[in-house]
Parts: sequence; structure tokens; C-alpha cells
Amino acid sequence: MPKNKRKGGAGGKNRSLLTASNLQPQSSGDDNSELNADSASTISNASTNMSYQDIDSIDDQSGRLKVGDTDIVEKIDNVDSQINSCLDILMEKGFKEREDALRTMKKFFTNKYLLDSVQDKRFTITESLLRCLKKGKTSEQVLACECLQLAFVQFAPIQSLAMEQLADVRAPLVELIDDEKVEPEVRAACVRALGLGLFITNENSNDAVGILDKLEALFSQSFAKGDGTLRSFTPKVYELHAAALSTWCLILCIMPLPYVNKLAQKHVKSFEDFLKSPDVDVRMVAGETLAFLYELALCDSHSDLSMFESDSLIDLITTLANDSSKHRSKKDRKQQRVCFRDVLKTIADGDTFEPQTIKFGQESLFLDNWVRRKQYDTLRELLSTGMNIHLAENEYIRDLFDLGARVVAAAGDKNRAAAMSRLEKTQFNKEQFRNRTKNMNKKRENKESAVHDMDED
Repeated sequence: MPKNKRKGGAGGKNRSLLTASNLQPQSSGDDNSELNADSASTISNASTNMSYQDIDSIDDQSGRLKVGDTDIVEKIDNVDSQINSCLDILMEKGFKEREDALRTMKKFFTNKYLLDSVQDKRFTITESLLRCLKKGKTSEQVLACECLQLAFVQFAPIQSLAMEQLADVRAPLVELIDDEKVEPEVRAACVRALGLGLFITNENSNDAVGILDKLEALFSQSFAKGDGTLRSFTPKVYELHAAALSTWCLILCIMPLPYVNKLAQKHVKSFEDFLKSPDVDVRMVAGETLAFLYELALCDSHSDLSMFESDSLIDLITTLANDSSKHRSKKDRKQQRVCFRDVLKTIADGDTFEPQTIKFGQESLFLDNWVRRKQYDTLRELLSTGMNIHLAENEYIRDLFDLGARVVAAAGDKNRAAAMSRLEKTQFNKEQFRNRTKNMNKKRENKESAVHDMDED
């Protein structure tokens, strides 16, 4: 007789860390709107749309998570031990285990405000992430940079901690940014990490100038050659140029106005080359940067606005705001039109974009200028579904957007999710989905009715 095969042997146990899962919220909005799924105006109350799920189990021997399809960070109570477990794994040799640990740390830092838990681990966290950055493969290096950015956000309320981290990571990040042999996506991730660190710490202007010069050297590669022809790059290199330009714009938020206007006079004319780029992200970042610079120029009585009013620049922006070229994807055309209509309204008409209200919990954030929008979009891109949590709890972010002291929710509301059983949570999710579907169907019916009436007329 064949021997019975043992089940659940040591080789079959899955003790890897919790991996990243899709936490994107359901976005609600009018179908007639051209805002994309990532647009700031559709983020309203995103955290309330997340599913309530449970951790399957925790391995008592190792103290690490046992992965299941329904894992989610919000259910974990022993945050300290899980972060310690991540840090231990980051010292191991296996790159797969280190990547899993980085994904878990990223999820913790994204979806929870953990200053009390991590402030005494600042040095260990930074050193562990730098080790991954120096010795890891491309995917591990990118994850390490993302975790560095999230660590800056976690430490931001205590300025000294954020400044210590920036001092530790500045040289390694600059070294990777300058090394042309490093993969472009890694250099782009390093650019974002260094830029966010400078912004959060509001670093000395003289030190920031050197970083701005490095970023200019990167994105200026997308400027046209002397004969007016554009250089051609791979998509990953375009990503690097877009990251450099976006980060350059973010750092300008903390620079003196005269210096910002000096840079505007130097580069605005060349930005027309960006608007002709074959890469949609480069075009959009350039358009937003132009509107950002124009808004700051309006605040300085000594600035020269004529550089923004050239016919060639206005014509380019108008073309992109109404672009219907079939050689571009429908998604790219939609994102581009939305972006450049706001830019055109600012530069050509002298008006800001339509103000946006971001609702989170019982509060609202009002975005009514390009500077605040740039800051919000940078943090939202990093924090994703955790943005609402940090808006509600992170003192630095609340200070940045003038939200005042934290609003303490009623005990019943705060503990409602924790008190629900698995069946109740499933029922709650189904009810939310039904309500969203009903609201969307009503909007679709209204739009179809309006279109039908127009056809009859």
C-alpha cells in the first residue's frame, strides 16, 4: 500500500509576511465628469468605502503574520511586534522575504499613524531601509524608497526626527540619483524620497538649492536640442524626468518667492518643449508646474508675467486642453484635457481652478490654489487610501493644511467597526455596495434622460 502523504509539513507552512493587497476605495462621481479615478475631487470620504476584513491568524511561534486573502492592517493590534518582525526580516539574506517585509511595513505606514510606536525606532528603521536600498534588486530598492517617504510622514510631527532621517539618507539617495547605471525607476524613487524629506523638514534654502540644481539637470534632458528636435527616451526615463520636475515643483513650495520667480524666468520658455513631449505624464506635470509658477508670480509684485502670456505657450495649452488625437489612448486624452483645462483657466483667464472639497470623517479640506493642490496631490499619491487617516490624525499634515487640532470622534462611532462580527462586516460591505450602486444608477438615469431630451429637441 502507498504510504499516506503527510499534510501540513514544515515545508508547506506559509509563514511569509502580509503582502500588499488592493486597498483602492470605490470612487463615486458623476459619469459626465472627466476626472479620472485618481483625481483629488473624487477622494471624498475614501476611507469609509474600505472593506472591513480580518486577519486569518498569527503564527504564535514566530510572531509573524500568516497570510490569507482577507488580511488587512486595520485589524492588527500588536503593531509594535509586527514592525519589529519586519525590521528583523530586513536583515535576512533572502530578497523575497525582505520585499514581503517592506510591503508589510509600507502597508502599516500608509494605513496607520504610528508616531508613538516608531519614534524610538527611528535609527533602526532608517538603517534597515538604507541597507535594502544599497544591496537590493530594483523592486526592493523602489519599495525601500517608498518606505523612506512614508517614514518621513510618520516622523514629520517631530521635526528633529525628520531632520535626523534626512541627514542619514541624503548622501545615499544623492549617490543613486547621480549614478546613470542605476535603473531609472530606482532613481525616480530616490528623487521622490529626497524631495519629500526636504519639503517636510523645510531644509535650509542653501542646501535645497543644490538639490534643485540636480533635479534641473535631470528634467532638462527632455528639452529640445539646439535644432529644435526633441530627444527620445524609454518610458522609464520619461518617468524619471516627470518625477524630477514634480519634485522640483514641490521643493519650490518652501523656497523664497524671488528665487522661485528667478527660476520661472529661466525655464518657462523651455517648458514648451515639455508640452510637446510624447509622454503624457511629462506633459501634465509640466502644465501643472506652469500654473503653479504663474500663481506664485502673481504674489510677487516684481515678477514678469509676460513670459506666461506668449501666443505659442497659450496655443499649446489650448491644444492640449482640447486634444482628441486618436493616436493617444482614451484614458490619456481624458486625464490630459482635465489637467490642461485647469491650467488654461489659470494662465489665460487669470482664474484659479474650480475649488475642490475633500471630505474625511466629520471634516473637510478645501483646495483652492495650485500650491495647496500640489502638496495634497503629492501626499495623496504616496498615502493612497491612508490619506484620510493621516488627515485626521497626523499633526504635521493637519498643520500643513490648516486643519487645526484633531477632532475626537464619539466613542460609539470610533468603536463601531471593532465591535462588528465577521458576518456583520460582510453585511455592512454589501449594504455600502448597494447604496453606491443605487446612487450611480440614479446619476446614469439623469444623464441618459438629459441626452434623450437633447436628441428630441
